[in-house]
Amino acid sequence: MRIYYFFFIISSFSAFSQKKDILIIDGNKYEGEIIEYFNKDFEYGNSGYIIFDNGLGQDTIIISSDDNYKIKLRRFNSFFEFQKKSWNEFEFGFDFQSGLSSKLLFSKGIFNDKILNPGIGIGIFKIDQINFIPFYFSLNKEILPINIEKKKNSKFRTFIYQNIGYSIGRDFGDQDYISTDGGFYFNLGIGFKKSTFRNKHIALKIGYLIQRYKSVSNRFWDNMGFPIINDPSSSNNNIIRRNGSFRGLSITFSLFF
Repeated sequence: MRIYYFFFIISSFSAFSQKKDILIIDGNKYEGEIIEYFNKDFEYGNSGYIIFDNGLGQDTIIISSDDNYKIKLRRFNSFFEFQKKSWNEFEFGFDFQSGLSSKLLFSKGIFNDKILNPGIGIGIFKIDQINFIPFYFSLNKEILPINIEKKKNSKFRTFIYQNIGYSIGRDFGDQDYISTDGGFYFNLGIGFKKSTFRNKHIALKIGYLIQRYKSVSNRFWDNMGFPIINDPSSSNNNIIRRNGSFRGLSITFSLFF
């Protein structure tokens, strides 16, 4: 009786499930881990074997040269490692300082773990009707998994990041402010990235944003962006001067390429 061996190795696409190998023999499916396999030469005797661990104990399957066998390997690199020297990151996300506001950022840097993969970036976001254009220095560093073997087999990486720089603050809209000015820009947080296509990573980043600013206006907005005080007839009426910092949660989705 001829026996067909179908050998599949696949990786789980679940964020938190452990990687499973799948072995199918005569239509029967087994999940576990392939410990070792040898299939270089089947011409003489029982020269091929597979050691498979199903969690209950390791079993060894001998493949004889008399068997009609078929082995198909589908092994994907769990996490694509960039081979180039530089990285690019495009980000889109939201800030929650004074209501909800969107942001768009782009940064470029070099791979160097010794100095935390440094880069520089530029972007734009809006808080309280003020448009900020940050110019910043960026750092990021992978922290999990720590174990080298787990890191090779993991489709997800955890990293920390920091953006620090200066933002220009301008009113590009309906001239709601008499004057505006930016200042110190800082964003520190943690991210989770996944290898997708052959040369790309996607990531979710959660951080804490600090943006210094100064403003002079005769309007004051609520969290939805609607004016509470509005007397545009004279800039001398209801003058509001503010000098402080916007602080709060920052969430971004990014693409590394």
